[in-house]
Amino acid sequence: MKVLVTGANGLLGSHIVRELLNRKFDVRAMVRKGSNLEALKGLNCEFFKGRITNKTDVEKAVKDCDYAIHAAARTTQTPSQLEAFYKINVQSTKLLFEACVKYKITRFVFVSTANCFGNGTKVFPGNEKNPFPLWLKSSGYAYSKLLAQEMVLNKSGQYELDTVVVNPTFLIGENDVKPSSGEIFFHVVNKRFVFYPPGGKNFVDAKSVAGGVVNAMLKGKKRESYLLAGENLSYVDFFKTVMRITQQNPLLIPVPSWFLKLLGYGGDLLEKWFKVPVQLTSTNAKMICTGNYYSAEKAIKEIDFEVIPLQQSLEKAILWFQKNN
Repeated sequence: MKVLVTGANGLLGSHIVRELLNRKFDVRAMVRKGSNLEALKGLNCEFFKGRITNKTDVEKAVKDCDYAIHAAARTTQTPSQLEAFYKINVQSTKLLFEACVKYKITRFVFVSTANCFGNGTKVFPGNEKNPFPLWLKSSGYAYSKLLAQEMVLNKSGQYELDTVVVNPTFLIGENDVKPSSGEIFFHVVNKRFVFYPPGGKNFVDAKSVAGGVVNAMLKGKKRESYLLAGENLSYVDFFKTVMRITQQNPLLIPVPSWFLKLLGYGGDLLEKWFKVPVQLTSTNAKMICTGNYYSAEKAIKEIDFEVIPLQQSLEKAILWFQKNN
């Protein structure tokens, strides 16, 4: 059985490829020409070089495959407008979906994001029944993933293509070559001062998510979504855990929400009037001041999702970063 994986050289994509190979699937890894393939070094998979926004490339990639896992996406937070994300995150998903219909793929797995569901608290974490927060429409990334997710689920019944959606939270893992989510370590490691916002995240092991993606491909219910979540931690607790592992003791300094939100509004003005891409907009400021906590209860029950302890995930990831400078 052959599985197409888009975005195969990314943090999650490379872990999905490894998981599939470990389970004896043949893998066709779709990557852009000239992209960094270090995360896939030494793996026995077929490489298909093409663009996910090109219909011809997409159809050639899908042809002769039994399953397709669409993990490729634009995830950067700058610029924040939907237009910057629409072609890669929405139109490419439509092209993949249509190609899967054309070649009668057994199942199409769309990798979305936990942000498509409303967050919760540590006591009552968000789940798949929580509606999309309307204020996140101003996040081009989150809103583009929601549009793509809704398109996949709605068209699935119309075209009789078996689909399932997975919604990972914030990934922690090895082989983060770019790096992507691993940039969060740079706020702590080798720093004299660590500034932290008042909010928090759900952190999940990339290998654990890869296993959940493959389980969803094999066991997930048609047209269902599965949150692939790990441990809910405030930012200060997360940074303290990283400090213990790296045996460092920087000074922790809280940043009040009012100050972050003020900076965020300033970022909005820079984007709007001067067309300057900024990391901190009012939407991003609200996000990091919020407890973005989720539960993987549904995935654990229905697709045997395995949650790896965060301490273990952090130790592996930090060791990988240290070894790879």
